[in-house]
Amino acid sequence: MTLPHVHAAPVGVDVDDLLDKLKTVVVTAVSMIPEVGGILGAIVSMLWPEPTRDVWGEIRRQVEAMIDEKIDGAVFNLLQAKLNGLGDALKLYLQAVAAQDRDTIRMQFIATNTQFVAAAPEFQNPAYAWTLLPLFAIFTQFHMALLRDCVLHGKDWGWSAASFADVANEATRTTQAYLAHIDRVTAAQRAELAKRAPSSPGQHQTAIYDYWQPFEQRLTLLVDDFRVLLVYLDPVAHPEATREFPFKDVYSRAYGTADDWDRTCAQWAANGVATPFSAPLAGFSAIDIELFNRTPRVVNVRYPAGKGPKQWSGQRTDAAGIIADPLGGVEKYTVDFPAPAPDKRFNVEKAVVTSGSIPLALTLVLDDGSRKTLWNRTDLPGAPTEEVAVPGRMLTTLNMWSRSRFYDRDLGCLILGFSRDTRYVPPHAREALYIGAVVQPDTGPAFLPHGISSTLQARRDAFWRAIELRSRR
Repeated sequence: MTLPHVHAAPVGVDVDDLLDKLKTVVVTAVSMIPEVGGILGAIVSMLWPEPTRDVWGEIRRQVEAMIDEKIDGAVFNLLQAKLNGLGDALKLYLQAVAAQDRDTIRMQFIATNTQFVAAAPEFQNPAYAWTLLPLFAIFTQFHMALLRDCVLHGKDWGWSAASFADVANEATRTTQAYLAHIDRVTAAQRAELAKRAPSSPGQHQTAIYDYWQPFEQRLTLLVDDFRVLLVYLDPVAHPEATREFPFKDVYSRAYGTADDWDRTCAQWAANGVATPFSAPLAGFSAIDIELFNRTPRVVNVRYPAGKGPKQWSGQRTDAAGIIADPLGGVEKYTVDFPAPAPDKRFNVEKAVVTSGSIPLALTLVLDDGSRKTLWNRTDLPGAPTEEVAVPGRMLTTLNMWSRSRFYDRDLGCLILGFSRDTRYVPPHAREALYIGAVVQPDTGPAFLPHGISSTLQARRDAFWRAIELRSRR
């Protein structure tokens, strides 16, 4: 197998991210325990929509762009055929649920589950284990959602006590087997990459971090997020609604350098720059800045009390600054941030960074389109400017390291951290849950659209009409 090229360039991500939309729908559904068929209806309406389009071709292109490697054409064609067959089986299951006949639901569940069990090895082809892992991770969501549906809602579908217990045991075994495969393939890929990893952070103190950053970002977005959901889809271990999910943060590449590694830096990290701050419970409240010659010596990020980021995954801190021996600046000011909307934790969508040997300019862009420029040094032309965003995540931490002696002991290196906001239910998730609901709901629950447009109603009608017609073939 050809390994993906590892480099410090930013990983390409699509702003219309189908994988992220799938994650959001599953997060929302698991957090509310919908009616029977609710999770699967929402998933099927997104990935096998009416009218049909080449969703799996889009997902293939997205995965290939992120792993920087092509999926073998013959292998993908086989898996696409399997996926479309599974989509048909799920539609038959949804039709049975809609008919509300318990014996029919039970028999169709058995038939659909049998297809998933038979298909699972195709997604675990050892010759393409790493490149197929994102598709396997997606596959696990469908199968576990089906098993969850039966365990949580299907006790009265006419099972004997022993048969129903077998389904629950199968859910546990399947979860464990799928997690083991993900972990095994991930460990093998990490071990392969470790053979070529730098042993030293180098002069700039960024070599180790920048080597691993693309892999960690790809792994989190394409696999780990689905691994988290796989754990909480387990209906035996987690039958209740889940409100909090331990998604990992995603971090940018390192902007600037950390050549002048001082005592404070050395006390914090032994192998160059890293990401000590993660997973805040709220966004920035204010950032205090002190400049010297137009770039910062002080960047003190403040959070609401008790809701700041974890430090090295441990205790939370309500403030985070430059990791370096302390030194003040001359021009001092504070940039305040508005509170997010009531249904959100965070409201900074992305950053615009200009960087050379040091971060020369940083502007944060909020979800309403407004901008907060933290600093902007313009006397050093030619440095590239980059917009940094991660679909499905919001900018929540600034991990800042060292001072540059050459640049007046100002900030040397910046890493941006992005967190997933599981409190927010975006419009596409609301729409998918409405379209996929077996019984047409009203707009009362918080996870449904605030209003039903004629276009949305037409999409729901087309989806369920196609399922009904399929059952008559």
